[in-house]
Amino acid sequence: MTLLLGGLTARYLTIRATRIADAKAWTVAGPPCPEVTEAEMMQELGAGLRSFEYGAATFVRRRGEVECAPIYENGGRGDTFHPVCRFSRPGDVQVRTVDGAWQFRPGPGRPVVVTVSPGGGASCVMAGSPARSRGLG
Repeated sequence: MTLLLGGLTARYLTIRATRIADAKAWTVAGPPCPEVTEAEMMQELGAGLRSFEYGAATFVRRRGEVECAPIYENGGRGDTFHPVCRFSRPGDVQVRTVDGAWQFRPGPGRPVVVTVSPGGGASCVMAGSPARSRGLG
């Protein structure tokens, strides 16, 4: 019985350490992304909109790649989690939850991190300098 409890405790501590490390890795400081209205987002010309669902949110972007993770509350120490997504160069980003929709326009080529809060709201921070465009030929 002691061996079983020791194994469970070690597994719990490993999971907790991983959650704390993930919370640190996915926390990005940066200026907030400019917000736009949904109408402004829909008026933008260029790449079409691509959407996907993650957790209880729907994310929409114009371009670029995205990676998401479930980040646990209280710096990885909590029992509940919320979605956090990194976008390489989305152009525009929209987040929809049961509580509403938020639209962000960080600017061309800017990487961003979008967080859906436990209450359902969304925030966006610019996570670096604009990506340099590459010549196509």
